[in-house]
Amino acid sequence: ILNNNKKPFDDIRVRRAANHAIERKSIIDGATSGYGLPIGSHFPPHHPWYVDLTNRYPHDIAKAKELLKEAGYPNGVDVTIKPPPFAYARRSAEIVAAQLSEAGIRVKIEPMEWAQWLDIVYKQKNYDMTVVAHVSPWDQDNYTRGKDYYYGYQNPEMDALMKSVLAESNEAKQKDLYGQIQRKIADEAVHAFMFQLPRTGVYAAKLRGIWKNSPVSVTDLAGLRWVD
Repeated sequence: ILNNNKKPFDDIRVRRAANHAIERKSIIDGATSGYGLPIGSHFPPHHPWYVDLTNRYPHDIAKAKELLKEAGYPNGVDVTIKPPPFAYARRSAEIVAAQLSEAGIRVKIEPMEWAQWLDIVYKQKNYDMTVVAHVSPWDQDNYTRGKDYYYGYQNPEMDALMKSVLAESNEAKQKDLYGQIQRKIADEAVHAFMFQLPRTGVYAAKLRGIWKNSPVSVTDLAGLRWVD
């Protein structure tokens, strides 16, 4: 997550530089033991309307440095990343910090407990970067919440796209609009998208009802049962 309403990530060139600097496979291998699925925008890769945008910003340190120079940071820039306490977030932050440093984005890691994160990052919007999984379905409306939301992102074109898709009942047109939304989020480099958080676990062989995929990060206990 990049704070679009605060320097240096209020400049799209810096956001694009960060995107060119990350290398997803190393992040996935280090943060989730290789189980995450790479993504290039804000949409689940198992959904039939998913558009693969993972090649929108190929890993290119030279390009990242060039963009930073164009944005007025020829000698690089210092930022902080404030990850919450989840293992995937802390591990990802360490790897991302190392990757961004190669491009001249020098990252100081400030780990936070969950209550701190909710207050300082989410409510106060006092951060440069953070790492968090948005696991609720259809989170794309977050990009229409304007500068009052912690993304700090505002774009009338995105607002219009979301308004259109929410008013559309034709499935083919909905698919096309959600494709446009995914591309818009990627083109704007709102964040540096890494991977879809995998659902992993170890369960007794006789336990049934565990969801393979889940719309929310909970376990439906009412649906569990034991079999002989």
